[in-house]
Amino acid sequence: MFKINKILVIRLSSLGDIILSFPLLKKLREKFPSAEIHFLTKEIYLEAVKLNPVVDKILILNENIKNSRREIRKNQYDLIIDIHKNFRSIYLSAFNGKSIKRYKKDNFRKFLLVNLKIDLLKNALPVFGKYLRTISEYLKNGDYNYTTSELVFDKRKEIEKDYIVIAPSSKHYTKRYPENKFVNFINEFHKLNNIKFVLVGDSSEKDQNICGFISEKCSNTINLCGKLSLDKLAGVLYHSTKIITNDSAVLHLSEALGKSVNAVFGSTVKQFGFFPQLNDSEVFEIKGLKCRPCTHIGRDKCPEGHFKCMEEIHLKIKN
Repeated sequence: MFKINKILVIRLSSLGDIILSFPLLKKLREKFPSAEIHFLTKEIYLEAVKLNPVVDKILILNENIKNSRREIRKNQYDLIIDIHKNFRSIYLSAFNGKSIKRYKKDNFRKFLLVNLKIDLLKNALPVFGKYLRTISEYLKNGDYNYTTSELVFDKRKEIEKDYIVIAPSSKHYTKRYPENKFVNFINEFHKLNNIKFVLVGDSSEKDQNICGFISEKCSNTINLCGKLSLDKLAGVLYHSTKIITNDSAVLHLSEALGKSVNAVFGSTVKQFGFFPQLNDSEVFEIKGLKCRPCTHIGRDKCPEGHFKCMEEIHLKIKN
């Protein structure tokens, strides 16, 4: 076996998937301590990869994909790990390194579960484990356990009192706990506990509207939606007493930091590989719904019209 001096990991999107690559990066550094580790992604996710000190160099996907392919060839990688596995990532990596490993997707089994409710994913690895499996020839049995990451971010506590973080949004409607139910939860919780809730989200109109609605209805909130860099968000999560989130990137960033979460899952299920991994994390979901899962990504509306997978969840966390 040839010596591995230079490694490239390819994950072009999205934020949650990139954060779930961190256990793989940690294991690569452990197994190849003297190797250079590079990471190729889109420019929008540069800040996320920068959080991880294991990465020696970040490559940004060029608008002209041929230029990125040339850059990869020029770097002469000993090992290329494609954990995206779409047309672009295959084109970028094919015949461009001494050894090329690819993430194995479960698209057909996901199709069966969503459309025919045939579950062949009961024993499937979570996504971070599938990423690790790309380098299985270098790993032992214990190497597949979830591990947190030593991320680099501003660790100063900027909110003085104790607070709970709520990330009330998600890209797709069917992955979002209704904002009015968040309002009810916050106001009920505040009756028993004099604690602040910090609302976080990105700068999109959707996130701003959701966080703005909750903030208007609840007097004990601090609305930081759209106001935090990823570095600052990591700091806010790090110092929180609890974190409540939908199936979103905040879940994965929180656990990467070693923070347990209270996660709300609607249209998506554990078998898709994005459930929390820390023992202290808790999941709120309605099990046994015949229509669930209705998607492995998320939908713009409930296809059944009742949205029971979210509407029937009563969020309650331990004091």
